[in-house]
Amino acid sequence: MKFSRLLAVVSLLSFGASLAIAQDSIRLKFEVVKDGATLARPEVSVTAGSTGTLEVADVGHLAFTPTLRGSDGISLVFDIKSAGKAFQPGLVISKDEAGTLSWTSDAGAHSFKVKVSWAR
Repeated sequence: MKFSRLLAVVSLLSFGASLAIAQDSIRLKFEVVKDGATLARPEVSVTAGSTGTLEVADVGHLAFTPTLRGSDGISLVFDIKSAGKAFQPGLVISKDEAGTLSWTSDAGAHSFKVKVSWAR
């Protein structure tokens, strides 16, 4: 009987720890560049698994969903609508390594870059 109680407590603690990890807030720093000029440097906090958004004038709409990959990494899935294009790239960043997305407008007249780092 005592073993089954212990198992139930361990199961509840494991479930609670998993739930706490899934609800961690992730702080990200962005740098948004158009044609070599930095337009914005927002810092955004998003709950792991939730979608955050950035609207940057002259660039477009950037939605992103971060997921923790252990204690040292974040996987990011983007939904970007910019310069006549729509695409869904992904990035993996770590505590020590930022990630960068780059693209051009439909006609190739403008270049865009978004750098993402983990703000801890």
